[in-house]
Order: sequence, then structure tokens, then C-alpha cells
Amino acid sequence: MLHSLWFLPSLMVVLFVLLAVLTIRLEGLMPQSGRNQLITFPGGVEGARSLLSAIASSLFGVAGTVFTITITALSIASGQMGPRLMESFTRDWRNSVSLGMFLGTVSYTFTILRSVPIGQSQPESVPHLGVHLALLFTFISIIVLIYFIHHVATSINVGYVIRSVHDDLHRTLTTQTVQGQRHDQQHLLPPEWTGQDIVSAPRSGYLQSVDTDALVHLAVSHGATVCLLVRPGDFVMKGIPVAWVTPRACKGITRTMTIGRSRTTNQDIEYAARKLVEVASRALSPGTNDPYTAMTVLDHLGDALVSLQERGLINGQFEHEGQVRLIMPQPGFSGMVETMFNMIRQYGRTHPAVMIRMLEVLTRAAAVLVDPDRRSVLQTHADLVYTEALEHTEAQHDRDALQRRYQRFVDVCHDRRKLTDPARPLPVQIHE
Repeated sequence: MLHSLWFLPSLMVVLFVLLAVLTIRLEGLMPQSGRNQLITFPGGVEGARSLLSAIASSLFGVAGTVFTITITALSIASGQMGPRLMESFTRDWRNSVSLGMFLGTVSYTFTILRSVPIGQSQPESVPHLGVHLALLFTFISIIVLIYFIHHVATSINVGYVIRSVHDDLHRTLTTQTVQGQRHDQQHLLPPEWTGQDIVSAPRSGYLQSVDTDALVHLAVSHGATVCLLVRPGDFVMKGIPVAWVTPRACKGITRTMTIGRSRTTNQDIEYAARKLVEVASRALSPGTNDPYTAMTVLDHLGDALVSLQERGLINGQFEHEGQVRLIMPQPGFSGMVETMFNMIRQYGRTHPAVMIRMLEVLTRAAAVLVDPDRRSVLQTHADLVYTEALEHTEAQHDRDALQRRYQRFVDVCHDRRKLTDPARPLPVQIHE
């Protein structure tokens, strides 16, 4: 709810209305001597009403314009970079605050306008403090409007979008990996239990997150062990089994699971990567034909891989006092790399520049990743890239460039095996 487009504007409208009421009450409680010390509004009652009416009507129109610009930006982003990227726009607090500032100022002005009496000309009838605050909020709204136009123009830039989605991927990797481990934890197969109970999904939707701490605490309090059959990002259907529990089921397991209408990047590494891959795939479509955007996406995917040099993927086994209480499926390194590169390789096989950049990204990742199992996965994808690129590349100059990049990858993997200090990154000369 905090990331929705309506929450902050609605909250700001309520706060501005309360501020207007408080201003009216405060000015009404002030003695006449105190009011005289305020900077009085020189226009009189009719001038105050005219000014407040002009502010309210003009800013109301500006708020409509701001909303229109926001919807237009969302439409452009959805059409060019994929509908799943709309989440990044709708949860941008700067858009919400901008809209809330205009609507809040309008609401404040209408509330103050209501306190200005009709048919009176006494100066003491003018809410001087309220009028001056309305003017202050108007000037602030003008500044916000200038910033908002700049922000929208920047936020629909594909480079900005890629960086924003990359930050989501990096945050997800940070929360779903263990610092200080250069190797991934071994994945465990679900045990063959006897006498276990089955827990079914209460409703249909995507599993967005699992509160593992609460689930482990629940299992400990009931002396049970829970084995989840689904992981964040999976679509569950109402009534299908989502967990095994031994020796008996305990109430409250499904309450630790957040099931929603769409996938999120909270605990879903692959979805965070897919959002970047979608940008690259659309850029490589015949109607767009923008290989440079795909190469930019590959750079950011490579940065995500390199960030794992000091982090290891967890195996989904959670213990309490040495006893396993929860087993949850987790994405592996192989599946994550497939998500990052398979679709881009399939769409970009006819673009030598894209395939060359993919080999360079894989080479840089292989130069810093210590785990030989991880490098074996990268080797598999480098072989696929090289083979498919040669099949779809006719120019000998481009084929030679592909061969050099692939040979450099092979040399890096070979040199890493000969390092006396396997934890030391291997310098790689990318430019020719």
C-alpha cells in the first residue's frame, strides 16, 4: 500500500485539510493585538476570496495535467519496455508526492476559502495567516511542478529504467544470499517423510514472499518440521498442496505466506532478472531493433553476477538449535544464469555486437567467481553463445571477433585454475 500511487496523495490531502482547520482555529484564538503583528493581507475580504479561488482553480487544473503526464509516461514505459516495469513507476514516491502537493494545496485553499465570510469587509474577517500559507504552498507547488517535469522526462529514459530495475535486482540478491560465502550452499532434496500432513493453498495467486522467521517459530512451538513445495514467484492454485508438515499440521502456516495478483522482487531473484531481460528482448525485436539497449542490459546483468563473488545462494534449509525446522525451495545459480541470458541469446543470435558483449560479460564474471561449479555454468552458456553466434554470422570479420572473445573466456577459465590464491580476482583485458 505504501508503494501505491494513491496512498501518499490521499494522506497529504488529509494532512493539508487538518493544517487548514488548525490554522483557522489558531487565528481565531489569537487576540486582536496578536493578529496585528501578523503580515496582513492588503486586499480585503473580496481580494482574499478572489486570490484563494484563483489558486484553487489553477492548481486543480495543474493536478489534472500532472496526472495526465504520469499516465502518459506509464503508457510509454509499458509499450516500449514492458508492462511489468510499470511497478517501478507506480511505486516512485516522487510521483506520488508531486501529485499530493498539488491536491493538498487545492484542498487547503478550499478549506481556508470556506472560512472567508461573504458580504463582510472588515479586515479582521480575513484569515491572514491562512492566505499567506496558501501563497507559500502555491510557490512550493510551482517548484514541485518544475521538478516533476524534469523527473518524468528522466524516468522514461531507458537508461534510467534499466538502472532502477538493476537496483531492484541487487537488493533482492543482497537479501537472498549470504555474505562472506564464495560457494553456494548445496541444495537439499525434500525428505521422504511418512505420516506427514498436507497444507493446501487458501487462494490462487503468485507467492510473493514467505516469512521464514515466523514459520520457523511456528514449527518450533508445535514441534514440527515444514517442507514447502513452492517458492516466491510460483503461481499457486487454490486447494493445491503447498507444504508438507510432520508429524502433524499446525494452524497458521498459510498466514506466513503472502499471495498476491502479481510477482514482486521482494524475495524473487528470477523475477528481478526477468524484468531486465524483458527490456533487452523488446529492444531486439524487429520493430525496435535497438541492440545498444540490449548491450546495456547485459552490462547490468554482469554486474549482478560479479556482486556474487563474496555472496552465496542459500539452500533453503532453516534450523533452530541444530534441528531442521523448515525446508524451502530456492533458485540455484544455474537457473539464475539461464534466466539472465537464455532469452537474450535467442533473440540476439543475429546481432554479432550483442553476442560479443555477452561473451565479454561472461568473461568478466568468470574472472572473479571462485566456485568452479559456477564457472562451469558460465562455460556452458559461453559455448551456447559462441555456437549460435557463428551459425548466424556470415561476415568473416565478425566471426573472427567472436572467436577472439570466446578464446579469451576459455583462457580466463584456464588461468583461474592455475592461480595459487583462488580468491584473488583475475585481471582481464577486454579492449583490443
